[in-house]
Amino acid sequence: MKNSRYANNRVKLRKGEYQRDKNTFAYWWFDKNGKRQFVYAKSLPELREKEEQIIRDTLDGIDYSKLDSTINSYFELWKEIKSGIRETTFTSYVRFYNRYVEPEFGKKKLKNVTYSSVVMFLKNLATEKGLSFGTIRNVKVVLSMVFDIAVKDGVLRSNPSKGTLRELQREFEKNTKDVRALTLEEQKLFESFLARPGHYHQYYAVFTTMLWTGMRVGEVLGLRWEDIDFENNEIDVNHILINYDKGKGKGNVFAVNPPKTKSSIRTVPMLPKVKEALLEEKEKQEQLGIRCLSEIDGYTNFIFLNSKGNVLDHKKLNNRLAQICKAINREIQSDGNTTVDEFPHVHNHMLRHTFATRMREAGADMKATSEMMGHEGILITLTTYTDASREFKNREIALLQDYCESAM
Repeated sequence: MKNSRYANNRVKLRKGEYQRDKNTFAYWWFDKNGKRQFVYAKSLPELREKEEQIIRDTLDGIDYSKLDSTINSYFELWKEIKSGIRETTFTSYVRFYNRYVEPEFGKKKLKNVTYSSVVMFLKNLATEKGLSFGTIRNVKVVLSMVFDIAVKDGVLRSNPSKGTLRELQREFEKNTKDVRALTLEEQKLFESFLARPGHYHQYYAVFTTMLWTGMRVGEVLGLRWEDIDFENNEIDVNHILINYDKGKGKGNVFAVNPPKTKSSIRTVPMLPKVKEALLEEKEKQEQLGIRCLSEIDGYTNFIFLNSKGNVLDHKKLNNRLAQICKAINREIQSDGNTTVDEFPHVHNHMLRHTFATRMREAGADMKATSEMMGHEGILITLTTYTDASREFKNREIALLQDYCESAM
């Protein structure tokens, strides 16, 4: 180390600067912990650019000494100190991180993480891995929590993941088809198929409940007999049943969680069709000697069970829906005695969507519909869960024509 206060070209060196040899320079300073830190450069102008950044970071409270920490190292710290998250939610976040972040992006040093690098990482999850927007949103949520700790530790000036989902959302809105509801004819065909005796009749009660209450699949599968008030024709929604992967070969487990939001805790009116289906299910289980063997987080006496007395899983229920749709299409092809040319692929959420759409077409009060569905506001119901069938649109436009003709 040269002790001269001047560089070779006679430029005066500032405090902390020194020339190591003919072509390299260095700068030292004390971090907030009192530890001496060094940075190096091949020229004095380059060194001073780094020096100015260090000074800015120091004034802004950035702990420059920890910028070599990786995202993965701070994820481990997040796991240690995070609290106030349900076990099922925490386990899901860990699984998302380990699967999609840890192998590559997680090895990135915090000092190299930028807003654009997070955006590109999330876009890659969509384009290269084909992940849904919902999955990518979960990945972003856990990343944001990790970066928040780095910000509070003074390692990052701001959270680089803030606002990144907006960039993806625009693309998903352009390229992703909205979930549609069953048309009235499709719904009639679906219900009549399940109502007939046969292999798939065992799912009549659960799908009828979903289709005519608008409840979420986890809310329906979590129903117990004590949640049904047959006298007042009401269903008490106070919890949900979920099935989640514990990760690292631990397998899937069931859990009972509180409803999604405060507005999700509600009482849903029970239509005669639903009441009849539930009473039929109760009688069938009694005749076959099926009783609930599942006890989950202190909850038991669940309504919807398999032949062994265990609760149903929403993913397997989706698989059954796929089989039902194929069976209906086989009948359409062989019989052809229907106005439906091809029955669509149906999944659990589509039944909830159909309920909201039928309510809209029936002219039901949308505030009441919103409350029955457990939404926090009417806008969610109107913008997300209601379609307008061709028949409904024609009927509505006919009202305009009648009005105009009578007024002219």
